[in-house]
Amino acid sequence: MAIKKFADYDKTTSYREREQLPRGGYVLTILGARVQENQYGQSVKIAFDIAEGEYKGFFQRQYDADSREDKKWPGTFLLPVPDDDGSERDGWTKRRFRTFTDALEESNDGYRFDWDESKFKGLLVGMIFNYRQYEINDRVGFAPNPARPVPAQQIREGRFKVPEDKLLKGHAPVPQGFTQVEEGIPF
Repeated sequence: MAIKKFADYDKTTSYREREQLPRGGYVLTILGARVQENQYGQSVKIAFDIAEGEYKGFFQRQYDADSREDKKWPGTFLLPVPDDDGSERDGWTKRRFRTFTDALEESNDGYRFDWDESKFKGLLVGMIFNYRQYEINDRVGFAPNPARPVPAQQIREGRFKVPEDKLLKGHAPVPQGFTQVEEGIPF
């Protein structure tokens, strides 16, 4: 008895090891930005790729290698927009927002933030990445996490410290030098 070939065997892709972005600092180029609503309020969704160094074009390569029909750009960052309501969360989002806009201004000669996110396109910014643990459909994995924006020059000079990884409660830390085998990360 032979195995019966399933209908879409020729179109089905196999799991492959894929390049994993190491923890560290990278200079990013912003490909676009748009304001969106989510359960926490407004955020600016920023699409980016790595602009310099060994990992230049990293997210473009990931996107090009993704054979799924519903693929999404893998290099994104959500910047919460402050509600200006005086809450503790609002204080955190204000500092995070200001940190990002200051990093943009310091990374791009002549750029001044003017509340128009469409002008982010083409700008450079430094970003420090750690790993974030996630759980989807009872599977736990790790994904690169754009943890902290900094001026691009700070990355170029190596003047940064990678923050601790963001772990789910009750889960083990991210193994050093792990390889993510599954295609796609949950963004």
